[in-house]
Amino acid sequence: MTLRGRRGKKGFTLVELLIVVIILGILAAIVIPQFGNASTEAKESNLMTNLAALRGAIELYKVQHQEVWPGSIAGSASWANLVTHLTTATDVTGASGSDYGPYLRTGVPRNPLNGLNTGTVGTIPAAADDSTGWYYDDSNGEIRANSSGAGPSTGINYFDM
Repeated sequence: MTLRGRRGKKGFTLVELLIVVIILGILAAIVIPQFGNASTEAKESNLMTNLAALRGAIELYKVQHQEVWPGSIAGSASWANLVTHLTTATDVTGASGSDYGPYLRTGVPRNPLNGLNTGTVGTIPAAADDSTGWYYDDSNGEIRANSSGAGPSTGINYFDM
């Protein structure tokens, strides 16, 4: 009796191929959602880093400028004034000089959630509207992200970070 069968044939059976495809499908279903969360968590981490840098720069400016918050020039507060104060060298009064600063060497960072580095100066509203990158209150130095939503890893609203 001769042995016939797979000895001379090469390749995989349909059942073997189906099993491999099913295993690959299960692995993809497990791994792909984790990449989506990693991207969102990276943006959240970047947001917290940018807020820490902005808050540190604002606080240092205040300490070096006679307890005056950045952003006001002759009583007129604006985002442009804040950017000027934090990105250029100033004297103790906040005018152009060489005594202090710049506090942010590469400019105001972008809000990683909406991609904007613009801001609104004045009283911070109750909620974000995503129209600018940042909210800044020049009366108390508070800065917040103008981003709605909450972080997946912390559960904290971006606006409240």
